Amino acid sequence: MRPASWTWLDDTAFGPVAFLLLAHPQGRGTAELAALLGLAEPGRRLPELGERITVGGPGRAMVRGADGGALLEVAAGERWSAFVAGGGPVALVVGLDPLARRAPLPEVELYLALGTTGGRIRLGISRRAPSRSR
Repeated sequence: MRPASWTWLDDTAFGPVAFLLLAHPQGRGTAELAALLGLAEPGRRLPELGERITVGGPGRAMVRGADGGALLEVAAGERWSAFVAGGGPVALVVGLDPLARRAPLPEVELYLALGTTGGRIRLGISRRAPSRSR
């Protein structure tokens, strides 16, 4: 299963957040991926996932499983990557319904709105572990 991905930065009520949406053009395997990552249904408290998203260089990010092993690599913008590498939180979103790989922004926004109201997305928050100073 190779899902498509979309990344963006947004100002939320909690401050700036990096978003990573994963969806498959045929909807294959996304429910299993969401379960593997420990994501929750819309309307539930978002689970804190720990450091599941790491930046692997300019424009690349790695999604990791609970055991720390790499699950998949995704393309990401430079600003998004810099924000995440600097410790910014990531809202990890997995869509259960099909979404075309190169879907334009209006289609992605509609997908997210319908997926949220229909309970067809799963969510969680990934954060870097805080640095311990001595």
